[in-house]
Amino acid sequence: MKNDQILTSAFQKFTMFFLLLMLPFSLYAKVKIVLGLTGTVFKDDLKNFMDWENYLEHKISDFDVQIRFSKTYAEMNTLIKENKVDIAYVCNSSYTKLDKDGTGKILVIPIFDGSDQYYSYIIAKKNSRFNSLADFKGAIFAFTDPESNSGATAPSYYMLSHGMDPKTFFKSYIYTYEHGESIKAVIDGFVDGASVDNIVYTRFAQKHPEQIEQLKIVQILGPYTNSPIVARSALPKKQFEMLQKAFATMHLDPYGKSILEKLSLDRFDLPSGQDFSNVAKMLEVIEQRQ
Repeated sequence: MKNDQILTSAFQKFTMFFLLLMLPFSLYAKVKIVLGLTGTVFKDDLKNFMDWENYLEHKISDFDVQIRFSKTYAEMNTLIKENKVDIAYVCNSSYTKLDKDGTGKILVIPIFDGSDQYYSYIIAKKNSRFNSLADFKGAIFAFTDPESNSGATAPSYYMLSHGMDPKTFFKSYIYTYEHGESIKAVIDGFVDGASVDNIVYTRFAQKHPEQIEQLKIVQILGPYTNSPIVARSALPKKQFEMLQKAFATMHLDPYGKSILEKLSLDRFDLPSGQDFSNVAKMLEVIEQRQ
């Protein structure tokens, strides 16, 4: 009995020592933050977006940031709703759906060329006959993603408003699921035209000036509020505020500023009543016509 008591006492002391030894590790365990990216970003810029991961971990040492990509905007919205992604760079039409469901809220708004607004560019080959969306009747067209505002919603709404049904107007149409791929599809002659985000178009022009020379912008739709970085609604308030501060002060940090410059972004602003109602209206009209 005495030996059993001695063994039990020794085991309890060892257990207590082990717990005390592990306590610092448990106290300082990093918080996992999943950053979601979609076709909103230009594929050639993925290395720069990967630097976001390092920047956020540099600014918030308690965070272990991991990037998760999704092929479609709808998939990313599902990941946010299921709390599998904490923050994500999404299209503004995706945000309107998250806002309507109460499953997402704006973290920050990117500022490009001094503005919080962007446009949908309708593009074609420079030597082609196309000079407006109406000229693409019977042609082959590339949309970006079914839920992309600049890549599908804006041109579809415009067409419906002018008596053109996107489903029957073209000879055929495809979804590329990435703005850069839509641009390349026009350059390579795979499609006759495409609708793309003007920010991605500008980034493409900066990286591939000789290729962009082959294109022309035949119509501009917009403006619309820039695609935001959103957070899942259930993200703890403290984490939300820490991330928001890290993004909003990114342009003041030398490392952060260098990343922004590579992405042609000025900074990230806190949300201040940006209006997404025009996008919500367009989505409503399109859904009613389907």
